[in-house]
Amino acid sequence: MGLFPGLGVGLGTGDQNEMIIIDQSVPVTVEGKEYEVSGAEYKSLFNEDAGLIVVDNVISPEHAKRKETPMEDIVPLRQWSDVTFLLWERYTKGALGVYDIFFKYSPMRENGRTFRPGSEEYYALLYCPNGRGIGWLLTQHKAQLGLLTVSSITVFGEDGEAMLYFKIDPVEQND
Repeated sequence: MGLFPGLGVGLGTGDQNEMIIIDQSVPVTVEGKEYEVSGAEYKSLFNEDAGLIVVDNVISPEHAKRKETPMEDIVPLRQWSDVTFLLWERYTKGALGVYDIFFKYSPMRENGRTFRPGSEEYYALLYCPNGRGIGWLLTQHKAQLGLLTVSSITVFGEDGEAMLYFKIDPVEQND
């Protein structure tokens, strides 16, 4: 059974899904410099067979830090795109196909509205923080992931809670 039958997206069986939670709850030392606990948290569900990442919670070290903490005192690995890529690479043991990414998943009763390249809504959503994170993920890790693009963005919502579905496809290349 698909997650959204109209989209053809599924989570597979429960034993294929794994919730990964990374938090910086202890000080870390990087290249001889110690960084304080930041309270950062990255929580995602991964399904390698489906090529699926469901992002449940993202609190970057930059957003979790105290106001008085200077940026140079924040652990250098702080971007969602880099943390997620490294986790996905480790989880898939190098078989890195990513095809679907959801942000803030919660079950919905409808299929939402889908926007494609060429529409103003698509570009506005691609520029939102979550969309930019997807862009960074695909750009910064192109050598490992291949040449991928966001082919559509679907917006869901219920009770004021928004969810975004980024459909990832290989870039069509003309010979």
